[in-house]
Amino acid sequence: MIRSPGDPLGPVDQDPDTIREVACRLIESQDVCTPPGPPDTIAADPGSGGGVGSLLGLMLWVLLIAVVIALVYVGVRFLMDRHAATSKQRGGEGPDNPDHDALIGTVIIDRSREPQGWRAEADEHRANGRYRDALRCRYRALVGDLARRGLLDEIPGRTTGEERRHLPTSAPTATPFFLEAADLFDDAWYGQVDVGPDDDDRFQQLEHDVLASAAPVLRRVSHES
Repeated sequence: MIRSPGDPLGPVDQDPDTIREVACRLIESQDVCTPPGPPDTIAADPGSGGGVGSLLGLMLWVLLIAVVIALVYVGVRFLMDRHAATSKQRGGEGPDNPDHDALIGTVIIDRSREPQGWRAEADEHRANGRYRDALRCRYRALVGDLARRGLLDEIPGRTTGEERRHLPTSAPTATPFFLEAADLFDDAWYGQVDVGPDDDDRFQQLEHDVLASAAPVLRRVSHES
């Protein structure tokens, strides 16, 4: 199409940048004149399943749960210990079931062999005519029983002298029977006196009298193997 020389819609000799600047001044819009640049960081895609923040939150939850479990455990242990202490204070202890932590005084018990073991050996010696050995085993059994009643220390290899001095304080009513039993043992084992079945019978009777007269005393017991 050929336009006439005076056509207002014909080509014009103007700079496009100048036209844009004039238009910006007219509408005063920064979005058109100065468009924003690209963002500095790209946000995490919400559909990607999390990120650093989600992992940190999960770790905090795990830590919180662990702390709660620890507090519950400590609380339960505290209540159990307190209940046990209360039960002890209510008198749940006795000669057959002593509370060693609540008892007064100490005795030594030889747990390497129990009195019934000594008596079984004594019966075996008697059956074979070894009455001296039978008396030795019966004396060890008697001392073991007195130790378990909190009346004497049971120390292997010790002579009767210490028991003779100790028992009058802890069990005075049983002392006369014990002294006679100790004399029989000393005469047989150290005095080399002849020992027969009558001596063994007499010791067994004295042993019965001692234990019948010796009331148990509550003590804290220290075991020796």
